[in-house]
Amino acid sequence: MKQFLTIVAALCLFSACHHHDDEERVLEHVVMVYIANDNTGGWNIDQRSDIRQMMEGTKNLTRDQKVVTFIDGPNEHPYILEIAQGDTMRVLQYNEELSSSDAAVMSDVLAWIEQHYAAESYGLVLWGHATGWEIKEGANYSRQRRAYGIEHSSTWMDIPDMARELSRLPKLKYIFADCCCFQCVEIDYELRNVADYIIASAAEIPGEGAPYQTVVPALFGTGDDFYKQVVDAYYDQVSYGYQEPMSVVKTSEMDDLAAATHAALASFMSAMDTRYPDVSGLIYYFDQSFFDMNDFILRFADDNSYREWRRSFDKAVVYSTMVERWMANHVNFTFGVTAERYGGVSMFVPQESSWNTFFIQLNQTISRMQWYAAAGLKDFGW
Repeated sequence: MKQFLTIVAALCLFSACHHHDDEERVLEHVVMVYIANDNTGGWNIDQRSDIRQMMEGTKNLTRDQKVVTFIDGPNEHPYILEIAQGDTMRVLQYNEELSSSDAAVMSDVLAWIEQHYAAESYGLVLWGHATGWEIKEGANYSRQRRAYGIEHSSTWMDIPDMARELSRLPKLKYIFADCCCFQCVEIDYELRNVADYIIASAAEIPGEGAPYQTVVPALFGTGDDFYKQVVDAYYDQVSYGYQEPMSVVKTSEMDDLAAATHAALASFMSAMDTRYPDVSGLIYYFDQSFFDMNDFILRFADDNSYREWRRSFDKAVVYSTMVERWMANHVNFTFGVTAERYGGVSMFVPQESSWNTFFIQLNQTISRMQWYAAAGLKDFGW
């Protein structure tokens, strides 16, 4: 409640706010970009080049298609910027600091945009840093890094908090995550009720992020497979000598995928001598807790069980681009990727943790993600 009152006060104190001429019209589509960039200690990203690219990407859009961007950058108060037809207009200036890593702040910002930009549909771009699913476990946890939207090098947004707050808003057409390690099955399941599609990479993304001059037009695509243009535009960018593994998850299929995963795990876990499968040599995306989901099930399930599971997986992961190498924990790795092994979505696999405090932490906190119960991880002593 205190955070909400703070936001209300900030809205009441805004300056340099311009009334846009489309307020009474219902727009075709609005892309809401959430830039969480109020960081210190080397975490900052130069947002200005991406804003320029977004301007370029909107040049050929119609008056019924707009990009509306919340920007919380370093050394300035947050503001909201309208980007349309190659131009920008600052429509809201906050006179107070906001914590962009607070999910309630995100919810209120997006609600403001939806109130002032009525549209038939909305998409959300998450811009900034992320490192997969996260449940915070105490202030002294030194590797507290799985989350979105780091602020001041210490505060992150928990994914369950994000899902809870976004559920207060109308369902999004998509979430496009221009941040690292977001395409993991735990996040996809957590966000299944807030967006129709999750477009993201399971790996680290390049420092410059998406090529918005080509991605922005694709985000306004109207076809049933509009997401292919978004992914292909990102894939066409070559950074540090490699392209980006990307995928698209259809969230309405996530419950079926969870049930299929439970069945696949049951087909081999009951016959194993240990509750922690040997994960050495599996494809992974950041460190060895972000394993390729398809590669994991392919290794351990029998042929029939794998085929049954793969049918559900293919309904959920409706599009992907495969590459042979990517950045993993800041090192350019080659993983022996093949079309048979590659899935494009990561999954956490609990591992023996008696000697490793990192996995002790992850093995405990995974139980707070909805995927843990839905996919039956708890049934196997995990």
